Amino acid sequence: MNLSFKHYYWRWLKNLVFLFAFVALLMSAGRMAFSVFFGSLGILLGHPVELSKAFFLGLRYDLIPLAYINAVPFILLHLGLLVDGKLAIKVIRFLTVSFLCLGYFLLAWIYVFDYGFYSYFQDHLNILVFGFLEDDTVALLISIYKNYNVVLWMSFLLGLHYGLYRFVKFLFSPFDFDLKKQPHALRAGAVFFSGLVILSFFARGNFSRLPLSVEDSHFSTHEFINHISLNGVISLNRAIKIRKTHGKDDFNYLGSSGFASWQDAFVVLTNSTPKSDVVKEALTSRTKENSVVKNNPPHVILVVMESFGSYWNETDSSDFQILGDLKQHFEKGYLYKNFLSADNGTIGSIISVTTSQPIRPGARFLSESQYLKTPLSSSGHIPFKESGYDTHFVYGGKLGWRDLGKYLKTQNYDYLWGADEIKERVPELNNFPQKDLGNEWGIFDEYLYSFIDEQLRTATKPQFFLVLTTSNHPPFEYPSSYRPKTLNMPKSFLEGLTVDEAMAKKRFLGLQYANQKMGEFLSRLESSSLKEKTIVALTGDHSFWVAKDVGQDLEFKRYAVPFFLSIPEKYRPSTFDPSRFGSHEDIFPTLFNISLSNQSYVKLGEDLFNEKSMAINSSGLIANEDGAYHHGRFWKWRDKDKQILETSDSSPELELLKKKGLSLIGITDSFLKSEKNGTLPVEGNGRP
Repeated sequence: MNLSFKHYYWRWLKNLVFLFAFVALLMSAGRMAFSVFFGSLGILLGHPVELSKAFFLGLRYDLIPLAYINAVPFILLHLGLLVDGKLAIKVIRFLTVSFLCLGYFLLAWIYVFDYGFYSYFQDHLNILVFGFLEDDTVALLISIYKNYNVVLWMSFLLGLHYGLYRFVKFLFSPFDFDLKKQPHALRAGAVFFSGLVILSFFARGNFSRLPLSVEDSHFSTHEFINHISLNGVISLNRAIKIRKTHGKDDFNYLGSSGFASWQDAFVVLTNSTPKSDVVKEALTSRTKENSVVKNNPPHVILVVMESFGSYWNETDSSDFQILGDLKQHFEKGYLYKNFLSADNGTIGSIISVTTSQPIRPGARFLSESQYLKTPLSSSGHIPFKESGYDTHFVYGGKLGWRDLGKYLKTQNYDYLWGADEIKERVPELNNFPQKDLGNEWGIFDEYLYSFIDEQLRTATKPQFFLVLTTSNHPPFEYPSSYRPKTLNMPKSFLEGLTVDEAMAKKRFLGLQYANQKMGEFLSRLESSSLKEKTIVALTGDHSFWVAKDVGQDLEFKRYAVPFFLSIPEKYRPSTFDPSRFGSHEDIFPTLFNISLSNQSYVKLGEDLFNEKSMAINSSGLIANEDGAYHHGRFWKWRDKDKQILETSDSSPELELLKKKGLSLIGITDSFLKSEKNGTLPVEGNGRP
């Protein structure tokens, strides 16, 4: 008998459809598990209509990658009808099985990665995912190994992959009972064309003018219900598009926001006309003459703490002492709570802090872009350097991390201290057991503060320190000498978390350790001769997210980080409004105006002691006392003290807030491009 592929066409086609439907069912079951694990029953059971809509929309999202995976095997099955012989059967089978297994394996790993990403960020894969490849990938993998049972999960996934491979191979095996069946040419042709139409429909999500997109998932006021419908493939595709579009060097942030020029944006941002046609000159400001700081220049220390978010610090109590000794300093210092990190990852925020400017959404971070070798006149240490200070960058990790040391060397710090440099300067640290000294991310915070203590003790001129800590980072370890304070977590508390009790304990002990050591450092300064001549500022690089049901109404609180200042009496400001809003670009203007006399600086933020500002985050969130703009919508404060928002109609105040946020991003982009082109330094006072 002359065998041809025609004998197997119908069964293999039916099995292809069966496998398609089976995987779609598995993906829906995974969505159910996702909902139960990360959501709360109150939200799920209280909104049955929206929940059913989320699952139906989720099915439509799932059909998109399934359509792409099955398109090639579907076409191969029909190409096989045109070729006779046993070789065609073998080739079609091999290609079909290979493509399906490869596609489904890749799909499974994207889902696993998305699940893990969500457990940390409470969001599906977004632009932060590129940090996994651009970050210290080895250190990340070691942290994952320490925090999760990787061997068990890998064994399970590899076993699952092997089982799927055997199952797919079985579905597309040739059997003798197929030999009695022959496809009719017309029927096969009709199946081919109708199948292409159906796959095209699934791949687009609809046949309307625009295909199904991420934006279609925003139908509920409960953010978690919106998250139920999305999957990792759709989210990753959007992140890649954002990176491609905004990562281009020629992307026009001014034009995309409706500004014809940076001058137009300047007028919106400052309510004044620029005094120069050069953007840097227009942005240059100057501190007031101050005889106190001129005659007694203070040491200035700015600490950026890893994952130091307001959300969990606010839960401090006698039974849950998350702040440790830092609490007493918060109570007597200057604390801004309506404050946002510039970015939701460490590298973005530390670059924003050190260059005193906001993050351009979607753009590559300056240390990983065309600006790597571009010195910026907005860098926050420059005014200190020009005022006679030694300037230090102190980091608990390695300076090679994401080219941070290389970038800051371009910015011309006097001293760059990473973990290796600190251990070389303080050789006795090498005598500590590794588990008590640090981990794959760097040395523990207490050793950074001891190092700074010594630098201040031996200083013969004023010192400026920008410090980046690492301890409060997975795998959340600390020295064996640390004695944890009380952290009781009742069942009701644990039920509101996206992690189990063991991981929650590690997570919160990591934060408590970091807070405690910061508090001890401040206490040591207060009890020493440095008390009256050292200003300490403290903020977080970003918050962290392990709480369930943090919807859009709580997104400000979710991204908020504290901005705290400990200021000796003679340097204290005459006014302080703790309700003011701000973000990372406001830190240096605030510090300059209490520590430097008659010193020029490039001003992209505001002095929070004397000026109103706004809070802005790279997610697109812009907020002030009037409300917020985010997700393409306006919001007003339902409870400003608790940082709870609710949707709002447009108003002149909110429209202005949106324009100010966009103008700041546009001006920042124009400033960076002018710096890249080599505009000469200026000594002016063009910015009010």
